[in-house]
Amino acid sequence: METRSLIRWFEQTFDWKIGAITLVCLVLIWLIGHYGVKWLIGRLSRVERFGDTTHLIIECAQKPLTVVVYAMGVTEVLDYLDAPKSVLGLTGQLFQTWIVVSIGIALYYVTPTLMKRASTIGQTNILKTNAIMRSFTTTLLQVLLITVIGFAVLDIWHINVNGLLAGAGLTGLAISMAAQDQIRNFLGGAVIIAEKSFSIGDAIESPSIEGTVEDITFRSTKLRTPAGALQVVPNSTLANEPITNKSRVDVPRITLDYYLNVGTTEAQLTQFKADILDFLKADQRFMASHMEYQVNVLEITSTGIHLQVNGPLLDMGIEQINATKADLNLAMIDMAKKRSIKFVQVGEMMSGDA
Repeated sequence: METRSLIRWFEQTFDWKIGAITLVCLVLIWLIGHYGVKWLIGRLSRVERFGDTTHLIIECAQKPLTVVVYAMGVTEVLDYLDAPKSVLGLTGQLFQTWIVVSIGIALYYVTPTLMKRASTIGQTNILKTNAIMRSFTTTLLQVLLITVIGFAVLDIWHINVNGLLAGAGLTGLAISMAAQDQIRNFLGGAVIIAEKSFSIGDAIESPSIEGTVEDITFRSTKLRTPAGALQVVPNSTLANEPITNKSRVDVPRITLDYYLNVGTTEAQLTQFKADILDFLKADQRFMASHMEYQVNVLEITSTGIHLQVNGPLLDMGIEQINATKADLNLAMIDMAKKRSIKFVQVGEMMSGDA
């Protein structure tokens, strides 16, 4: 744009009358764009036959529609003022960029809600059964949206995308070498989603982590530890470790280990095991099916006998799991005293085994 031609246009076009008309037009454009669009969106949002998703899209369309009104109004004013082509071209590019970016921002923020709404459509929707898939897909769509917006803006300003991509090829090779960990994390996230080993809200445990899954991103998985702290774990770590999903246990149960004196006789041990089974059957917090109970001798050393009690729980037992464990431990003490059985410390048994 030549400065002299621009100054000449101002001098030849604007006087107090034209300036007043222009000012009035700009004020009207602002009123229509700000209050008119807001009123229209409000009326549409109150239409009852529209579903929640439609209402959400209508609300998100307010800002892009406002920008469109501003762009059309200002373009008409400049055309009325017989503005130079350079001014019209630059203004058009600015408004096109503003429109594209405003639409992109609206779609970016509405994508998570739309994905959440979409996951409730149908009973077999994969996004409904796997919250991690929904979160991962949402993030992927947002990244793709940003990419599309970026290319659209470059095209508006007539920037050679092919040249940028050619230069990005060499740069991308160098970046990929430096970002190998990030690539592994991304692939790890894909493995987690494909295997469906856990979902958002599941309590999981591995050799290096323990907690409840809150979210999964391209790079990492966010967990809430039993202590309440937020733990961010790289996806590559989870993808390469054995994971125990505590939330997908077929039958919730408690498992407790006891170590008896090596002098315990076979008769004492048989009676003791029978007492334990009777206790589990009588306690309403455990399942009634005796086939689910397990009282096993896992190991016998020179200093002790390793006895493990495994009891399946009902809902009451799950809700009172700590109290259930405490009551079982107290009952074990009473039953052992009744059978004249003594316990040994774990350390003594281990040292004897060594």
